[in-house]
Amino acid sequence: MAGQLPAGQCPAGGMARRYQVRIGQTLAGQDLPSRADPARTGLARVGEEPLWASPACREGLRAAGLDRFADLMQGREGTCMRALPDRENWRLVLPLAGRPRVVYLKKHHVRGVATRLRAWLGLPPRTSAGRDEAQNIRRLEAAGIPCVELAAYGERLDRRGRLESLTITPELEGFTPLDDFLRQRFPALNTAGAARKDRSLARLIECAGSLVRRFHQAGFNHRDLYCCHFFVREPSPGVFEIRLIDLQRVQHRARFRQRWLVKDLAQLAYSAPRDRVKCTHKVAFLRAYFGTARLGPKEKRLVRQVLGKQQAMECKLGLIA
Repeated sequence: MAGQLPAGQCPAGGMARRYQVRIGQTLAGQDLPSRADPARTGLARVGEEPLWASPACREGLRAAGLDRFADLMQGREGTCMRALPDRENWRLVLPLAGRPRVVYLKKHHVRGVATRLRAWLGLPPRTSAGRDEAQNIRRLEAAGIPCVELAAYGERLDRRGRLESLTITPELEGFTPLDDFLRQRFPALNTAGAARKDRSLARLIECAGSLVRRFHQAGFNHRDLYCCHFFVREPSPGVFEIRLIDLQRVQHRARFRQRWLVKDLAQLAYSAPRDRVKCTHKVAFLRAYFGTARLGPKEKRLVRQVLGKQQAMECKLGLIA
């Protein structure tokens, strides 16, 4: 047709017209633009879906009839462990690598001014909770920090400005949350007198302190560093493996980190079972964390800040007067 431009071109001054076409397509129900593996995880895209998965997980999702992003977000397969206004946690079983495996599916959904605006403009999401967790898993793996495995993640911004995202992580088989592990593995403290030193408990505390030291030295802070987010197993007596989970809110900071380090350590101290962990154990943890046999003035200042933050948390929850 005369005057028709080649595909992909627009007339001079046509920037606004290009966005008008994109907006029209979006409001008409077209898929919003998506990028190949926006989290740069190395996972392969599942067909044309806004979903990226490992080969084993991709086959498992296909076998379970869950290889569409919408099916995962809207489906009710498995057991709902927690449902909040903006997210859900599900436990389900998928065939992975030739055998049934328990996996955990996190679903996130938010809608705000920023997401509505990006949808109206036909732009892809800036980021999402699912993408953040996928990126954080890869970053911790690159830094040598043991953590949960990533099987799949996905994200989609629909035409109404609703941002949906998800992550799938296989169960850490044989692992137990640290607070539960302490209660199951070690006896309650004898408050009537001094307890005999338990070398296995001392070793576990040393391992935890070393892990948090490496985590912080690598520039990360967790923001939810409670005992329940340390998963532990004991493959042989006195030998412990620890992995971090729930990495959605992890941040990497080069500067202005003190507040966040204090918060991490205070959350860990606050959540430690009081009937299993006493002050001498916390001192041992701090020695492992600082990598020193004795705490100097600098370390003691940080300890005072941590204790102050822990006390503030306890006051806020009414645990102390």
